[in-house]
Amino acid sequence: MTKFYCLLTAMLFVLCAGYSQVVIQLQVPPLGLTIKPQLWNLALMNGTREPLNVRLEVIIRDIASDQQVLTGTTRLFTLPEGGIQVQVKDVLPVVYSSGSSLIPVDPNPDGFLPVGIFNICYSLIGSKKGAPEEVLAETCETFEIEPLSPPMLVMPANDDFAESTRPFFTWLPPAPFQLFYNMRFDLKLVEVFPTQSPSDAIQQNIPITLQGAIPLSSFQYPLTMPELDSSKTYAWQVVAKNGILPVANSEIWTFRVKQYGQDTTRFLSKGYHTRLRREDDASYIIASEKLMFSYDHEYSDSSVNIRLTDITNAIRRTVTIDEPALKVRYGQNLINFDLGPVNVIDKHIYLLELINIKQEKWYLKFEYRKP
Repeated sequence: MTKFYCLLTAMLFVLCAGYSQVVIQLQVPPLGLTIKPQLWNLALMNGTREPLNVRLEVIIRDIASDQQVLTGTTRLFTLPEGGIQVQVKDVLPVVYSSGSSLIPVDPNPDGFLPVGIFNICYSLIGSKKGAPEEVLAETCETFEIEPLSPPMLVMPANDDFAESTRPFFTWLPPAPFQLFYNMRFDLKLVEVFPTQSPSDAIQQNIPITLQGAIPLSSFQYPLTMPELDSSKTYAWQVVAKNGILPVANSEIWTFRVKQYGQDTTRFLSKGYHTRLRREDDASYIIASEKLMFSYDHEYSDSSVNIRLTDITNAIRRTVTIDEPALKVRYGQNLINFDLGPVNVIDKHIYLLELINIKQEKWYLKFEYRKP
């Protein structure tokens, strides 16, 4: 409905101007531009009182270098009097051409747009019947095209213990990775004070280490730096950069360093969401009224299944769950699973399994404590 009113308003403006203008108006999706077909979501207004034979051209330039990154040209089509809303199906075939060897572009006509900040300029070229071609309308806009997913932290795991006082940090790059021509990472590590949230600590505290332009998706805490303290909590974050331009930030994770001889297989969940694990290991948390966990969903479907098993004794017992399907969305999901309606027993240990559409399993063990 909003698009209709925008189109109607623009058409009225053109008509009131004496039928002398042709106007291009880009219709941007709510989540921004990500793929090539979205470039052709346009409203075209024709105030010339007659149909026009036209074609569209788009030129994408990198803001930082002013290099031409991508061009696209449509076939000829008819722009009727008044105007129309255009989608890619209305202007196919489209011929694309890459303009820079330094900025890779997906060759697929339905593929991803390059990531970065760009000037996107459109020209509507056409003519009245029997007249030579001319540029009828032009418009330019600046867009930041973001990756589909940011960097994903891997180790040290969130709310967990690092085995070494000089941890080895690892993460996954943003996706699609092939769209970045000079991927680099900045890593920030700070101490989290007792009255702070991890995000406040990252923003406000002096970094213990701030490493820039890391070429790989891993970093070894330096031997030249003081060892981390097992009595303190630390937060870390990774910023992905395309050359020198930031493109995406990871989540902020916290961890502590394992003290020599310390048993870390049991720790208390203190109001934050524990990240599900891909392996069924010995660690577990303590939960009461709600089981709070974090799950990263990588597929387009909107639900996953969960299974709960009492593993306190040698003979495992499946616990009945009234609603075994959980609603999820793409990306990070912070889930508060209500244990109240579930038949769980005080001081018993349970295994939660989450199974997605690909039958991949994620695990979380917890000890239930009656509130």
